Amino acid sequence: MKVSEFQNLEYRVEDRVAYLRLNRPEALNSFSSRLYGEVKWAFRHVSYDDNVDMAVITGTGRSFATGGDLKETLARLNDKDDPLSMYEFFDRTPWSSLRDCKKTTIAAINGICYAGGLITAALCDISVAAQSASFCIAEAKVGIADQQIPTILFGRVSPAKLKYYVMTATPFSPEVAERIGLITEVVPDDQLTGRVTEIIHELKGTSPVARAEFKGYMNGLIPWPPTDGGERAFASQAVIEGLTAFAEKRPVRYDQVSE
Repeated sequence: MKVSEFQNLEYRVEDRVAYLRLNRPEALNSFSSRLYGEVKWAFRHVSYDDNVDMAVITGTGRSFATGGDLKETLARLNDKDDPLSMYEFFDRTPWSSLRDCKKTTIAAINGICYAGGLITAALCDISVAAQSASFCIAEAKVGIADQQIPTILFGRVSPAKLKYYVMTATPFSPEVAERIGLITEVVPDDQLTGRVTEIIHELKGTSPVARAEFKGYMNGLIPWPPTDGGERAFASQAVIEGLTAFAEKRPVRYDQVSE
């Protein structure tokens, strides 16, 4: 996929910095399979473009990113004509390309940061959140139990805190996110762009080679899930109930689900 073919991701390079902007504001920047693929290829471009030294990812509107597009997920799970439809979703997830990007990555968290959006922010090397941002590990609300969140966050967030936020899907503030080690720092909303610009200048005073080496060393210490996502996370009937309830805008009825 070429950068010129992107539809839901804005990509530009300025002064050796690649700026990526998720651009599905009407869907709170939820990740369609299309957008997942565009983010995946964008970080591959960043990694191998000699004219790029670092990348910043942010969102359009009031959301950074809200995770996978649940309506598309439900439609793919219910696709009786193509039992492999969900693999078009799984295979486009960008987690490995983001983690393994050879360049320094920065998340500018401008708003709602849930589920896959939270994974995106956590996989960036540096993450700065606006004070009005909100966070949630929301997967359990719709019955999804993937490997990414607990594995990726295990080396950053204490098990006691991680279990609480994973199991309850309780939203939390950027101040809490900073305190538990999920993000780098919090700034007032009107200072987000300025602080990210400051960090870019700070990074330019250090060796790109040294940064890449340190990144590789530290990534080697952080656990990594065996896959980027797959059928096990979506095997439960509770997922169908959770996603259907979301689509129908009604309370979930997990007590009526039989496995």
